[in-house]
Amino acid sequence: MTEQNDASTLGVPDANYDRIVRKTGVRSRPVAGPGQYTSDLAFAAAKGLLAARPHTEVGALVVCTQTPDHLIPGVSSRVHGLLELPNDCFVLDINQGCSGFVLGAQTLVALQKSFPTEKSAILINADTYSRLLRPDDVTTRVLFGDAATAAEFSTRPEGLRFLYCHSFADGSGYDAFVAHGSALRSSDQPSGIYMDGTAIFNFALREIPDAVRLALSDNGLDVGQIRKFIFHQANSFVTAQLVKKLGLSNEQVPENCAYMGNTVSASVPILLAEQLPLLQPGDIVMTVGFGVGLSWGVALFEYVG
Repeated sequence: MTEQNDASTLGVPDANYDRIVRKTGVRSRPVAGPGQYTSDLAFAAAKGLLAARPHTEVGALVVCTQTPDHLIPGVSSRVHGLLELPNDCFVLDINQGCSGFVLGAQTLVALQKSFPTEKSAILINADTYSRLLRPDDVTTRVLFGDAATAAEFSTRPEGLRFLYCHSFADGSGYDAFVAHGSALRSSDQPSGIYMDGTAIFNFALREIPDAVRLALSDNGLDVGQIRKFIFHQANSFVTAQLVKKLGLSNEQVPENCAYMGNTVSASVPILLAEQLPLLQPGDIVMTVGFGVGLSWGVALFEYVG
């Protein structure tokens, strides 16, 4: 992995680069190296997670990605093979972008009800969005980074305990974020990401506060009882507006997009992992993902130590 985002590597005039940084808060982001693809990042993350675990304990493997190595087969199949997981392991790819950690968690929690309790489930969030960026699109080039995370869901009483999840979709916003030429449908547009930034911004400010309030209401909680709000790291401006609309404190809402950029579905678990050392048993954490589709979701976790 390398880090990119200075004016010289992007070919952006200094004045424009400074303006973009002030607007987005992104100064650098990780970028996959030559010959490094999503399955490589996913495998590395899962290998690290399972280093001290018998692989026979894994009952399910779900990979959330929008940048698979190939359309066929899925990234989860390659990672399953590289990890040498058992043949009775449930294997699945999902494509949910920036809401992918929340929706992936909901998927795994539901799946775990169908297999033996001693089995764990692995959720991998991985993308190499740098492969989809258009050289002439300065806005997306400075935002999106490449990364992968792996999280284990099990019945062991440690880490974070899953409490609640509610996910949403609005397919009428399908065209607000599209990677033309990335699959089978032909397009008269050059290949790459096309993002209607204003539409995505308006969607986030319209839907996310209501989703957060609903999650609080459903669980009999108020804003002050949430230790950390882990928002998808779209950019600093979006997060700041959500903080303002919800009346949150800066201490409740950590950020890392200054050095990570927008790492798509990996952004929530990366930030969540960074915050774990700051939590005390009993702390409630809310994770919030939102993005392409349009899709969004809210999940609650309790830190049990």
